[in-house]
Amino acid sequence: MTIPIERTRWGAVVAVALGVVLAALDLTVVGVALPVLGTELHAGPTVTQWVLHAYNLALVALAVPAGRWLDRACPRSAFLLAVGGFGVASVLITVAPDAPLLLAARAVQGVFAGLLGALTIPLVAAVSRPEHRGRAMSLVLALFPVSGVAGPAVGGLLTDAFGWRAVFAINVPLVVLAFVVGRRTIPAKGGLPAPGRRSLVEASVVGVGATALFLGGYWLPLAAVALVIWLRLPQVRPVRTMLRTRASASSLFALPLVVTGIAAVNFVVPYLLAHRSATVAGLVLLSTSAGMAAFSPVGGVLADRFGAARVAFAGAVVVLVGTVALLPLDESAAPWDVAWRLFVLGIGHGLFAGPNSAAILAATPPDLIGTSGGVSTLLRTLGFSLGPALAAAATGFGTVVVALIAVTAAGCIVQVWSQRVRDLPKRPVGP
Repeated sequence: MTIPIERTRWGAVVAVALGVVLAALDLTVVGVALPVLGTELHAGPTVTQWVLHAYNLALVALAVPAGRWLDRACPRSAFLLAVGGFGVASVLITVAPDAPLLLAARAVQGVFAGLLGALTIPLVAAVSRPEHRGRAMSLVLALFPVSGVAGPAVGGLLTDAFGWRAVFAINVPLVVLAFVVGRRTIPAKGGLPAPGRRSLVEASVVGVGATALFLGGYWLPLAAVALVIWLRLPQVRPVRTMLRTRASASSLFALPLVVTGIAAVNFVVPYLLAHRSATVAGLVLLSTSAGMAAFSPVGGVLADRFGAARVAFAGAVVVLVGTVALLPLDESAAPWDVAWRLFVLGIGHGLFAGPNSAAILAATPPDLIGTSGGVSTLLRTLGFSLGPALAAAATGFGTVVVALIAVTAAGCIVQVWSQRVRDLPKRPVGP
């Protein structure tokens, strides 16, 4: 997917951002619609939970194989395939007459969401000059957590106004917009190679491991076995190389640690505010998104000027500060008192997300950029999935916060390892 870059194509960056919105929004938007969906389709909670799992598992299973495939694929064709496939799956879900067909279409949607996620880093690399990548990655990745946090509110409004099918139908205009913008702005080179047998084997192994991890309990040993098998597959050799390289490994391992903390906070804060209205809790949580949206552009500019790894580390430290600030809170806390602390947390994540990905991109060889995007998507998705599980396993809000402080501190330590290696240019030199 490597092509000569004469200028940064900001329109193509916007197209990538729209793809990220599609994938991220559907991680969380459906949750509040599940009771209504289950009632209409005569499906109990045991079945409806797989509306979430089918999407997440397909996304996780395909992320790395899709990234490797993208190293050989045409940027524009791959993007249009991912967006178009996501749109078709969304339509199939919208018209599904029963639960089995809905779950099958939801898994297909997860496949294309995995492809959209894996496309993020390689497409940004393909359309932006190196001195602009901090800003480009910050613009794109700021929308991932913002869309995820906004998902429940959007899903609730659509379900109440139009029914659960509107939660999936809303994807269609976004798909059309992303398709049109991507077709006009993303450069084309080459074709779409067929995925090989090795990719299917790898996706199956990762899918089994992720399923066991999500099920937990006595299934966890199976997840460990799947991880060992996956790492020993010959096609995973480039991933092993990346994980052994300090520059890329430090930023990659910091990613799920910091994201896990953010996801856990988003899960536990509504319980802290359970005695308030759902509207109040939703508005308080939006303060995290506000911090991300306000400071992601700042993080991108700073990353392009002073180095991506340094800014990502600073962002992780701010996330840690915001997490520590949650310690004194209890059920008597006023909404505004919770909101400003979450805003600090959002500032930190806004400074971390884009620069962290830019640091990963800077440390990745050109022929492995797609693989890097797939690994990043896998680790980010696992962080968003494991955060709520960590929060649910802890007892009491204070215990949750202490656990998150430890996780985020580990993320800071890991991220700082990459600061001594070669980074992005310190000052922008292009137009």
